[in-house]
Amino acid sequence: MATGSDIQQRLEEMRAALVKRGVAITPKRAKVLEILATSDDHPNVGDLHAEVQRWHPSTSLATVYNTIELLKETGQVLELEFSAAANRYDGRRPDSHPHLVCLECQRIDDLEVPEPEGIFEAIGAETGYEVVRQRLDYYGICPNCQKKRESRLSGQAGFVALNDRANY
Repeated sequence: MATGSDIQQRLEEMRAALVKRGVAITPKRAKVLEILATSDDHPNVGDLHAEVQRWHPSTSLATVYNTIELLKETGQVLELEFSAAANRYDGRRPDSHPHLVCLECQRIDDLEVPEPEGIFEAIGAETGYEVVRQRLDYYGICPNCQKKRESRLSGQAGFVALNDRANY
């Protein structure tokens, strides 16, 4: 869990990278940075846009997309691409790291697993590739969805049991 000082440091890193590129930090852009730096749930552009509009109603979708593009170009956000859903963004940890993805609610959690020492070099030696980053996602059912599933199934079991008795 990130502390207040971790979040402030992340915000400063993001701002500094954009300012270094000559980008003005407008209030709308600052709000996008803040949301990304504080978000645990890897928002998509629509989520970001809706949240920024709560504070700045005139914010266009283009402003959010442009800010995301600048953050991607400066290495300040990690884009998680999913073929069947909208891309999601991790502003808290822009480095490559594994994720857990819920197949039911699409929740994404960061996974704290150490990368094997020298893995990029080993892959490069075997294949001739210069490995620069990786993406590793694990898919499953999150604890919240497991509980929902269990309560649905226990409700259905009672219904089935009553119906079975009626058939005898």
